[in-house]
This record gives sequence, structure tokens and C-alpha cells, in this order.
Amino acid sequence: PTYTFPPVMMNMIASRPRSTSLLLLSALCWAQMAVPFCVHGFSAKVAFGIYTKLLIEKPLLTKSLTSFGTNAFSDILCQKLIAESNTAMEEAGAPAKLDNERLLHAAVTGMVWSGPITHYWYKLLFGKMTKSIKDPVLGLIVQIFLDAIIFSPVTVSGYLSVRSLLEGSGFAGAKEKCSTKLFGAVKGAWKFWPAINAINFSIVPMHFRVLYMNVMSVFWSGYLTQVNSKKVAN
Repeated sequence: PTYTFPPVMMNMIASRPRSTSLLLLSALCWAQMAVPFCVHGFSAKVAFGIYTKLLIEKPLLTKSLTSFGTNAFSDILCQKLIAESNTAMEEAGAPAKLDNERLLHAAVTGMVWSGPITHYWYKLLFGKMTKSIKDPVLGLIVQIFLDAIIFSPVTVSGYLSVRSLLEGSGFAGAKEKCSTKLFGAVKGAWKFWPAINAINFSIVPMHFRVLYMNVMSVFWSGYLTQVNSKKVAN
């Protein structure tokens, strides 16, 4: 069945502040996807089957919302680890509060950028760009190389730009972040992703590759959100 949100509910969301509206809308999208799980129960096998069906029937939405969740979890983990590290080096005091605005920005960036761009990139990479390569080993090498040379700079620059727009610094802030942080972050991607992609591109089924990438992104997104949050030295 298809579930739609009542107009009254959408009007209520529109009347809220921007950050609250984004959070509420994302929660409603997650709720829409969760309805089948509630109807059929929560066994792991049933849940995985429903998720697989959603990946096939609604791939873009499912991957985008998965990125929303993994980015949120990654940022929470990152904030907690940094807070514990800072507390250990300083005098005992009040525990650091979770930065909810930063958390929301990280999650929304996953939903509107990381999930969609990866979905379309994989279609292009495994389609027109490398489909004609018959040798599987050569194809894998080319795919890893193209992902590093093309996709890493694009996705990292897009991530920094979307975060800047959400934070309110606009295109000027995006330009500053990209000019000061992009190269270092891309070098980090070149160290992290090739080995991950070697597994992803060779043995993971096509419709699960973004999911696999999202799981691995729990670690990568924590690094990237920390790079984004660091102050630029004058």
C-alpha cells in the first residue's frame, strides 16, 4: 500500500523553523518506510526482506534515508568520542551536551547529498563507464581508480558545500571550506576507500552496494564531519 501524509500535517511542518521542519519531515519519511515493518513484525529475516524489497522498488528513497540514519549515528558517535577524550584531558566537570544542530546537518547532508549522489554514481560507474570491460580484474581496478579520481573529490566537495549551506555560511563558506579542507579530506578518502571498494565492487550484489558503503561510512562520515567542524586557521 501507498501511504501519504495529510495536508494538515504538512502545513504544520512548514510553519516550524527550518531545522525543526527538516527533522520532522525526515522522521515522517522514516515512519513511512517503517509501516511495513510494524505490520509484518520485527524479525531480522522479515525486516531484511522488506528492506531488500524497498531497495529494489524505491532505491533512491531507501538509500537516501539509510544515509540519513548512518550519518546521524556516525556524528553522535564522533561527538561522544571527542567529548570523552576532552573530558579525560580536563578536570571533571559537566558532561558535554550533544550538538543537535550539527547532528541534524550531518544527517540531512546524508539524505540530500551522500545517498543520492552515490546512487547515481554507481549506476554510471557500473554502467556506461565500465560495463564494456570484459576482464573482471581489469574492470575492478578501473572502477576503484575512477571512484578515487572522480567520485572522491566530487562527493567530498559536495558534502562540505551542503554543510556550509545548512550552517548558513552560504556559497562563500562553501568556497572557503573547499579551498582549505578539500585536498586533505580527499587524501583521507584515498587512504580509506580503495580497500573498502575492492570488496564492495567485487562481491557485494549491486543493490546492496550503497548499503555496504553506508555501513562503512559510519567511520568515514565521523572523520568527514569532524573535518567540516574544525575551525579554519587564519
